[in-house]
Amino acid sequence: MKGIIHSELVGFLDVKGGPSFTEQVLAGAQLPHGGAFSRISRYPWEQAVQVVASASRISGADADALCEEFGNYLFGRFSVLYTEIVERYPTAEGMLAHVEDHIHEEVRVLYPDAVPPTVASWKEDGGFIIEYSSHRPFAHIAFGLVQGCMEHFGDPRTITWVNRDPSGKTAFFRIR
Repeated sequence: MKGIIHSELVGFLDVKGGPSFTEQVLAGAQLPHGGAFSRISRYPWEQAVQVVASASRISGADADALCEEFGNYLFGRFSVLYTEIVERYPTAEGMLAHVEDHIHEEVRVLYPDAVPPTVASWKEDGGFIIEYSSHRPFAHIAFGLVQGCMEHFGDPRTITWVNRDPSGKTAFFRIR
């Protein structure tokens, strides 16, 4: 997984609990490099899971809730880091409908070795369905990313879980 995601996770921890909280979390995660992530390097996705598990232990917060909160934070960061991509879309639904064919294609151009998740979407029964599928168990982060996208575009609808694999590798969300 790209180091930028790990680096943003560390930034999220700083915002969430401050630098001393971040230091405690990274020490508790027992990473081989102590949590010094380079934005351009690759790291095993399991290290992000170790960081979240450590943050959950230390803070007492639910790990899934932390992942959703991180996803929301991450969309905010993406809107700053990749403004030219986000500004192409006038609505949250417009952007979410093009994650696979535009956004993940851009990711592959920027980071040729990246392996982003598969994201499909369609309209159904007056709502908008999003399907997330990955080899990584990050459905809760995806849920938070969608929430962040909706907030960014001022979309007043709500997102709910429709179905999810207990492993966190696949999930369906409904916006209505």
